[in-house]
Formats: sequence, structure tokens, C-alpha cells
Amino acid sequence: MEGTAIENDEHPPTDIQRGQAYVSQVLNTVRNGPFWKDSIVFVTYDEHGGFYDHAKAAPAPQGGALNPDGIAPGQCEDLSFPPFSEFPGGGAECSYNFVSTTDTSLADAEQLCPQLTPNPAGPYPQGCANFNQLGVRVPFIAVSPFSKPSYVSHTVGDHASILALIERRFLTINGVTQHLTKRDQYANPLEDMFDFENSPSLNTPLTQAAAPANDCTPLKLP
Repeated sequence: MEGTAIENDEHPPTDIQRGQAYVSQVLNTVRNGPFWKDSIVFVTYDEHGGFYDHAKAAPAPQGGALNPDGIAPGQCEDLSFPPFSEFPGGGAECSYNFVSTTDTSLADAEQLCPQLTPNPAGPYPQGCANFNQLGVRVPFIAVSPFSKPSYVSHTVGDHASILALIERRFLTINGVTQHLTKRDQYANPLEDMFDFENSPSLNTPLTQAAAPANDCTPLKLP
């Protein structure tokens, strides 16, 4: 975790073994704890490790929609200052709204789409970039008694897949699943990775990764 007195993340320049030891500690705590039989621990990353991925990024699985919630880039809408913020451009992250002086969303959108500048509240210009593209791949591991042993999924998932799985397991009533946006509605729930009936990995032991014997993390100057 970044920001701690002794960093234990995998982000450069920290020794990656620190992060691996921390993840191992968390997994062992769950594995040897009282709730293991009902648990799933997802190990994933918010970033990739470099521009090395040979696979073309997939389109966002949201039923062909340009974005998952009907809000185009820069046209931020939210409940920060209703009713004004409920319209395109009125949200808290837009520079021309009634609440905030920040312009993060709009400035980024105008850099990608200069045609937006004359009328930032819309309609959103056709052909400009939208929220319909996934990024590069990141590692994803599911540690659970329900995980299929030695199984590698070849289906396309994304970070919304974790939410989709939770919704599928806990928010499905009479065959109808509740969703937040089109992104999680259409996301792959990754159920192919699990056997919820037989718990095939229930008794699988885990080893504990050790902290680096020769730590190569640079010393921080006071």
C-alpha cells in the first residue's frame, strides 16, 4: 500500500516482492479464517505494466451504446446541485457549472474532441471519442473455494465484471438481475471461473510469500 511508512505495493520503484508478500499475507488471512468457505478474493490491478500487450483492446460490452449511462465525455451530470447539475455540463466536475471551479472532465473532453468547445452542453459531436472502449489487459486472479483448479478463463472481462458477478449472485430476484449502468449490465460476470456447487478448491493449501531478502527499494532521503 502506497503512503505507508514502509511501502508494500508493486509500484516502481518499490521492490515488487514487498507487494507480493503483502498480497500473500492477505490471502492467507482469508484462507485460514472462519469465512473462507464463503469467500472470493479478487486480485487485480488498476493499471497495466507497460505498452507491451499484443492483443487489441476490446470494445466495451454495453450493448453497442457509446457510453454506459447516457452521459458523454465532458457533459457531466450528477446530483451535486440539482436541478442545474442534472443537465449536461452541470455536474460538479464541469467548469461552467454553478458549483465547482474545476474543469477536469470538460478540459479532458475538449482535448479529445475540439468540436465540443463551441457548445459543451451538447449535443455531443458525432465521431468523437466516447466511453465505448476498454483499455489494455491487466492481471486478474480469483482465489476462492469455488475457483476451478488450474483454470484459465479465455473470456473478455473488465473491472465492471466484479460488480456484475456480485449483482448476479445477490441482486437477482425471480430471474431478474438489478444493475447500475449498461456497463455492468453487459459485463461478463466471470462465472465460468467458478464451481459454486462443489467448492473444488476448498481444501487447497496456500504458501506464504516472504519479504525480499535483498530489498532493492531505493532509500528515501529525509
